[in-house]
Order: sequence, then structure tokens, then C-alpha cells
Amino acid sequence: MKRISIMALTALMLFATGTSALFADEMTEVYRLIYQQSTNLQDRYNAVENLIALDDRSVAPILVGAIEELVRTQDNYKTATDKTLYGRMVQLVAKGLGKYKAIDSAPFLWNVVQQVNDPLAQSEALIALGQMRALDYAERISKMLSDLNLTPTVDPDAGEKLAFGCIIALAKIKDVQGFAPVFYASDAWYSQRVRQLALQLLPDITVDPTDPVTTLIKNEGPVKKAKALKLEVASAAPVDRKIATAILALSIGHLQSDPNRLTEAKNFSDFRKIALVALIQLGAKDPAAVDPELKSFTDGFDTEEKLLGIQALGVNGTDAAAKVIASQLRHLNDDVSNGLLDENRTRLARAAIAAAAATRNPIVRPMLILIANTNQWSGSVLNDANAALKAFK
Repeated sequence: MKRISIMALTALMLFATGTSALFADEMTEVYRLIYQQSTNLQDRYNAVENLIALDDRSVAPILVGAIEELVRTQDNYKTATDKTLYGRMVQLVAKGLGKYKAIDSAPFLWNVVQQVNDPLAQSEALIALGQMRALDYAERISKMLSDLNLTPTVDPDAGEKLAFGCIIALAKIKDVQGFAPVFYASDAWYSQRVRQLALQLLPDITVDPTDPVTTLIKNEGPVKKAKALKLEVASAAPVDRKIATAILALSIGHLQSDPNRLTEAKNFSDFRKIALVALIQLGAKDPAAVDPELKSFTDGFDTEEKLLGIQALGVNGTDAAAKVIASQLRHLNDDVSNGLLDENRTRLARAAIAAAAATRNPIVRPMLILIANTNQWSGSVLNDANAALKAFK
């Protein structure tokens, strides 16, 4: 068959544009022929650009063939100019494949990631894999990002571009195994722009990050634990899973904290406060939370943690919670009866009375009556106790 010249095809295209004589599929065919018959990389680039601009899914197979050929012919481009244009061409085709979600191109896009020596092209290929939700590549992309997170690459700019592509890809693939690598990327060696992107996109990876968050809470230091717990609390995970995670966090926060290491102890306290606030806001009524909530009240790093601990016990309201609140009220009342009244005991007593009232559990009622009739208390404590008793009438 006689080859059609590029000039003739271009003229035909212009005529079709002016007369609307050709439909979209015929326009696609015109640009396909231009692409196939071009020997100049710039002409091919222009043809692909026009194909993608048609916004017609029928161009996807052409782009699949183009990416396969581009990977195969990479070594043909020797000069710096050709290499630059080649990289731009791969980016353009990858972007088109992502736009049309051409999943059959996934192996070729992964070949781009592995073989093409252009970080922007590699990054665009990763993003395209994400756009088409290439689930089979989630593990490989997660591994790539994990490796990148460890240490700056020889060319930090190239490493950042690859990390950028991995982060966006994992956010779009939405596979839970991508959560941890993106989490670590938010604290890795990258620029603030990339770290911020990772943190921003973490919620997009999975609606329920409980499993990876649990692993982070068990294995990381208090600052990363706190960051992970915040993500869990803000997520769309089921409430019961959030509560279980917060209880685990509070327990670990006490178990792993060393009071002799002041900075670390404060960080663990901040971590525990996040867990306590979560339990309060989620209305957690679980006997498993009682012991760590009580420990925050009795051994908390500061007054804020102590007050959150007793408030969480009040929200808990189970018999186990009510018993320990009553026990703490008795202890405080014994102190005051023995002349040990100070501002701190008054503050803790008022918080414990409020918690007792919040339980609406009859177990606490006898202790409220005792406090209301212990004249050594200040007027504010006596008033609180009498007001709390009204909740039981």
C-alpha cells in the first residue's frame, strides 16, 4: 500500500477539522497513521499529544503500543536532546495511559519504572499505575517507597521524584499495605513538600488503617505512636476498632514509658492523652480500659493527664470503672479527714465527683454521700457532691 505522507495526513486532518467530515474514530485513525509513519521523535510526540487531546478512549490501544515500543527503543536515543525529548514522550504516553486507565499497559509502565533512566518519566509511570488501580503492583511500589525512605539517594532530586510518584500511586491504588511506607515517607529525608504530601494523602490509602496503625503503636517511639494514633482516630474505621486501638495505645503508653527519662516520659504522656481524649470522645464503655485509665489518674505525668484519666473512667461508667472511682473518692476523703487538704486534692476530688456523676452508676452513690457529709472539704467540693447526688434521684 502506498504510504501517505505526513504532509498529506496533516492536510487531511486540517480539512476534517474545518468541515467536520471525519468523526472522532476517523480523527484517531489520522493521528495513528501520523504517529506510525513518523521517523522524527518530535512528530511522534505531537501526534500523541493530539491523540490524547481527542479525549477518546479508543486511543488507549495506540498508547499501549507506544509505551511498549518506547521501552524497547530507549537505547536508540543517544544525544542529550533526544534523551530529553524521549523522557518527555514517555511522560506524555504514561499520563495518557493513566487518564484512560489502560490496565493492560501496567507491565510496560512498570518496565518504565525499572528501566527508563528518567526520574520524571518513572514518576509519571508510577502515577499512571495508581490511576488505573493496578493492585498487582501495590506491593512492589510499597517496597520501592520503603527502600527510598531509608536514606537519601545518590541523586536526591531523582529520589524525591520517584518517592513523589510512589506516594501518589499508593494513595490512588488504595491498598492498605501502602499505609506504612507513606507514613514513614512523611518523616523521611525528603523535602517538606514531599513529606507534607505523604501526610496529606495517608487518609486516602484506606478508610480503616487500624492494622498498620496497631503495628506502628507497638513498635515505634512515642512521637510516631502519637502520629499514628491521631490518624486512626480521624479515620473512618469502625468505632469499636478505634476504641480497641485507643485502649491498646493507652496500655502500651504506660507499659513502655520510663519515668526516669524525662523527655521521653513527657512524649509518652502526650501519646496517652491522645488515647484518653479518643476514649472520651468515642464514649468508650469497656472494662478493658479501666486499668490504664486509672493508672493515668493515679500516676499521670501531669495534672492534665490525671484529669483526663478520671474523666475517661466517668465516661466508661461500667461497674469496674465505678468501683475504681469510688475507691479513689474514698482515698481522697480519708486524706482530707486526716487533715491533708490542699489545692491539688481539691482539684482531683472535684474531677472524681464529676466522673462519678457521669457514670450514673449506683456503685458510686455511697461515696458521694460520704463526701457531702465530710465538713473538712471546701464548699466547692461539698456543692459538687450534693449536685452529683441529684443525678441518682
